[in-house]
Amino acid sequence: MQTPDTTRTSDRRTTTRSNAATAVTDGESEPTRRAFLRRTATTSAIIVGAGGLPTRGAGRSPPTRDVMVTGNAKNGTVSVSDAQTYTDLRTIDVYPDRDKEDALEDVIDSISPVFLNAVVRDNYLEHASLSPDGRTLYASRGHVGDVVAIDIETGEKLWETNLDGFRADHQTISPDGTYLYVSDLLADQIDKIDTETGAVVADGVAHNLPHGNHLHRVAGFDKQLLINGSLGNMVFPDSALGDPFHHQLTFLVPETMETMRTVQFNEGVRPIAITDDGRWIYVQLSYFHGFHEYDAVNDQITRTKRLPKTDHVPDAEHEYPAQSAHHGIDISGDGKYLCIAATTSWYAAIVRRSDLRLIEMIPVGKFPYWVQTAPDGEHAFVPVRKENEISVINYEAAAEVARIPTGAEPHVTEYGAVPEAIL
Repeated sequence: MQTPDTTRTSDRRTTTRSNAATAVTDGESEPTRRAFLRRTATTSAIIVGAGGLPTRGAGRSPPTRDVMVTGNAKNGTVSVSDAQTYTDLRTIDVYPDRDKEDALEDVIDSISPVFLNAVVRDNYLEHASLSPDGRTLYASRGHVGDVVAIDIETGEKLWETNLDGFRADHQTISPDGTYLYVSDLLADQIDKIDTETGAVVADGVAHNLPHGNHLHRVAGFDKQLLINGSLGNMVFPDSALGDPFHHQLTFLVPETMETMRTVQFNEGVRPIAITDDGRWIYVQLSYFHGFHEYDAVNDQITRTKRLPKTDHVPDAEHEYPAQSAHHGIDISGDGKYLCIAATTSWYAAIVRRSDLRLIEMIPVGKFPYWVQTAPDGEHAFVPVRKENEISVINYEAAAEVARIPTGAEPHVTEYGAVPEAIL
């Protein structure tokens, strides 16, 4: 359904360090950051086969390491892990100048999350992303209601941007690192932020309570779109209110933030996973133990997969953590498998895409809450919220192969490549 919305621009209060570094790299033609990482990994493999990684020098890039960055919601830190050896490398504090900035801003940043944490769950950090050059970390600070840029090497805050609402949610970064797209959850909009300055240059409408964001070339549109899933009502179970809110996928043009299509669902849209060709989108919903397969070309749901419940699932839906029956889904690099975080059932599932057959249920502990495929395409990283660990799962073997310690209540993990020198 074509429902164009008017692009709006607005001002936010942005504080910037005088030595703020530019987080922009050369233009990237690949449609997704995953494709960029795969291409980088392939190039590295060729270099290694020819005699090792390049050393510092004119015209050569410094050696980098593939990492996973995991935001820890309870204590506002980011855990950096090696994506190949599964070792914990370092922790980055996304509150680097607490009690050092404007006094009123300090009070707001301190009181706002405490108040909101008392109403729902602790959330000092919703989502962390890396710049393509691996030198800057962008953090959406949950109940603080702002986004910050952190210099990874020095730990210094480069800028801080307050959103219109009191809740900064999930984000994604453009492949070339120029813009950050952040869900301004309580304002029903997605803010487009210039990563060099922190300025909000535009916003797009997304009803109600915009949540996850993805940038991907979508089949049928022949262009890269920004795809957002909205939660709808988060106060009461939908059934108690007669389902009055929008629960939808919103497809926007990232350049203009114009809405191209909306797709309605009967419950809040949780994480989604998109195939490389941009045709198939796998959608999790708030209270649903499973997922739907959506065909972007024909604009319809083609298959639905229900997954088993375990004895860990609460009897009452209002006891689900943030209304999440399942919260986390991604696709293996070869496109053969899905990994699903069965949050209330305490397992990670491996499902074969061709026939949606359940291959394995892997117990991982209390509240697995995200899934991110590693740069090698062969492993899934699954933060387990109440275990303070990441479960590393091999897709083909359908088995856990490692555990990585994190900070308190790991929430979202992403991949990137960071220069060795700053680690």
